[in-house]
Amino acid sequence: MSVENDPITAAVVAAIRQVLHDTGRESASVEPQMLLVADIGLDSLDLAQTVVLLERSLGVDPFRAPAQGPHKGPNEGTVRPAIRTVADLVGNYRPFAPFRPSPGKP
Repeated sequence: MSVENDPITAAVVAAIRQVLHDTGRESASVEPQMLLVADIGLDSLDLAQTVVLLERSLGVDPFRAPAQGPHKGPNEGTVRPAIRTVADLVGNYRPFAPFRPSPGKP
């Protein structure tokens, strides 16, 4: 499935591009296989801003919600896989689809 046809991937890519734009950096290409730090240049603050933008647009924060799926751990489902790539970030949102529209969003 291409980025354009997958709403979750499209939302993550758009949020990353917005953070890059807001911090004065170019976002020529953001692809699922790209490393968030090494390829795109995100730092921890950039990632936090990306998560906030995604929470606003998708209406969910998977980092506050109990883990779902194969990564569910013994302590109330809090085990999550490492997030190194754009696809890893997308994977944290996928178990929560379909998303409810956020207030003020169509």
